[in-house]
Amino acid sequence: MILLMSALFLFFLFFVLALLLVVYERKAGSKRKIDRRLAAYAVEAGINPARMPFVLRDERLSDISLFNRLLSGLDFPARLRLLLEQAGSKYNVGMVLLTSAALGACGLLLSSGAPGVLLRVVVTLGAAALPLLYILVLRTRRLRAFIRAFPDTLDMMTASLRAGHALTKALQMVAIEAPEPVCIEFRKTFEENNLGLPLRDALVNLTQRVNSLDLKLFVTAVLLQRETGGNLAEILEKISYTIRERFKLMGQIRTYTAQGRMTLWVLGSLPLVALLALQVINPTYLEPMLSERFGRTLLTIGFVLQVVGFLVIRRLIAIRYQ
Repeated sequence: MILLMSALFLFFLFFVLALLLVVYERKAGSKRKIDRRLAAYAVEAGINPARMPFVLRDERLSDISLFNRLLSGLDFPARLRLLLEQAGSKYNVGMVLLTSAALGACGLLLSSGAPGVLLRVVVTLGAAALPLLYILVLRTRRLRAFIRAFPDTLDMMTASLRAGHALTKALQMVAIEAPEPVCIEFRKTFEENNLGLPLRDALVNLTQRVNSLDLKLFVTAVLLQRETGGNLAEILEKISYTIRERFKLMGQIRTYTAQGRMTLWVLGSLPLVALLALQVINPTYLEPMLSERFGRTLLTIGFVLQVVGFLVIRRLIAIRYQ
């Protein structure tokens, strides 16, 4: 009962804090101040305020001004913002943190009646970690899509260079013609260079946004060619050929390790499937193990060993090529 009251108190405290932040934002939001100033400037200049472009780079960690100032003094929001940028997410750091806090509070409320403190802690932390896990999944998918489309991007740049265009024009062509997410990242690089940032710095920023070995090889080749000279089109053609050959090699390796990956999923899911089948066939069969403390201890140990075995097999069959 005391735990339930504590969870309800934390939930309502979080709710009241969110309301206060919303009220404060409506009165002193930085984005609204900028919008008002731009609208006033547009009226003075005789421009339609609806067509006024927002040319400032959005460096805010949260749309709530007070929360943004609080996060600006910490270190981890910068890393989380880089992770969001790599995932191509439209949400900011403040939104992710508030969503994690809300899910954690909901998990604490839902698990308040569960036996054992460890289970309540696991449910609460698991619910709070769901937004981060979702962002990591988006980041992995986006990186794989970039890697698959990158050889064709190099071919496009090679054709542009051989047609007599400059490197910046080739970057612009990729930013327009390439598929997502390649076009998005190269568009950012082209715009940074077009707005005055040196090409070297713009390309380095590209490698920070996309953690790809192929991209780093491309950037290194471009920067070395600009310092030492050489045929950049021929260099990019060889890089594209090397990447495609590596794709073929990785496909062969995945074929050779298919049995190990199947063993991983079969051995990992077999105990859980067997427990569920026993529970359906004979519901009273597992009752002594679930009701007795020693039985629950054995189940916990078995679960931990199962997870360890899953990770060991996954480590053995994993081939690092990045």
